[in-house]
Amino acid sequence: MSLRDFSRRKFLRDVAAGSTGAALATIPSNLAAHDGSAVAASGGPVTMESYPLVEPGKAPAVTRLKIVTRDGIPKTTEEYVRGLSSAVDLKVSEGDGEFHSELADADAIFGGLSRDDFAAARRLKWIQYPAAGVEEIMWPELVESPVVLTNMQRMYSPTISESVIGLLLTLARGLNKYALQTRESTWRPVEGLREISGMTMGLVGMGGIGTDTAYRAHYGFHMKVLGVDPKPLPKPVFVAELHSLDWLAQMVPQVDVLVSAAPHTHLSEGMFNEAIFHAMKPTAYFINVSRGKLVDTPALVRALKEGWIAGAALDVAYKEPLPPDEALWTAGNIIITSHSSARSQGSSDRSYALFAENVRRYVNGLPLLNVVDKKRGY
Repeated sequence: MSLRDFSRRKFLRDVAAGSTGAALATIPSNLAAHDGSAVAASGGPVTMESYPLVEPGKAPAVTRLKIVTRDGIPKTTEEYVRGLSSAVDLKVSEGDGEFHSELADADAIFGGLSRDDFAAARRLKWIQYPAAGVEEIMWPELVESPVVLTNMQRMYSPTISESVIGLLLTLARGLNKYALQTRESTWRPVEGLREISGMTMGLVGMGGIGTDTAYRAHYGFHMKVLGVDPKPLPKPVFVAELHSLDWLAQMVPQVDVLVSAAPHTHLSEGMFNEAIFHAMKPTAYFINVSRGKLVDTPALVRALKEGWIAGAALDVAYKEPLPPDEALWTAGNIIITSHSSARSQGSSDRSYALFAENVRRYVNGLPLLNVVDKKRGY
């Protein structure tokens, strides 16, 4: 099967709509490499800007792609990646020492890496990072380098969006309180239970997590969805309003639940502060499934203790694991989960599929998916 046999238009539409998973599903697994041979003349991967979307050109053939990883990879993925091209040399290391020693002549890394690892990888051209957030590796030498960085944006978002809905239901229906009563063998009706159908949800960040959460909130619970994002994104039909970040101050007072789905950058750090929590309805909830450092934690503690907001649910914290003496634990009507909202077999399967697809694209000269703008940090 050739590139002519699948719909480029549908693939590009799915990517533009924020669904890389749907885009991946349009690509036949046995796709031949006749329509876009190999990589750039420099030997590096071909990339393109997310906006505007363009068709890839042709480039010379790649003769070698050494990929080093210490992350466990399913055997089926290993076999598929190695079978993509005779140029692919996949090294699965058993530990840190072996991983580091293989980096000197590595062309690509799949997985996490340290600053020392990056310095050792002198011919590195591409990093496939295993998470959506890349703030931990935004070293100046990487940002300024020609090394291409791709992440796992949108691969975890279906699972995380389910967690958002689950956390909201838990807060609104008092399930956290009933869980405690169950442990105490106590039968006592919880007061103040609410329904989430018809609520207004405000999303900060309309990438994969925001888009999937908006879809479930609107179609599953008839919620009105408002959103802000720093990029000029097309508005999905299931989102009532989508604006730039300048609109955040206008959005916050309108919502019944405010969801943080934004990446951690120097601009977003501490953005959920006292002014934001004061502007929220006293009946509104705050949910954070992105990064803990986006939140001014002392301000959130005050907001909960003094009743500025009705409750909060956090899957992330400014420090992980969160210390036992942290005031958040006792702030009142709060649910804290251990950065686990992305965990599922589906998330793992999609992540390995994206890695394999990007290897296929690299060796066939096609643009990689999920290329990070290193200057922006996402």
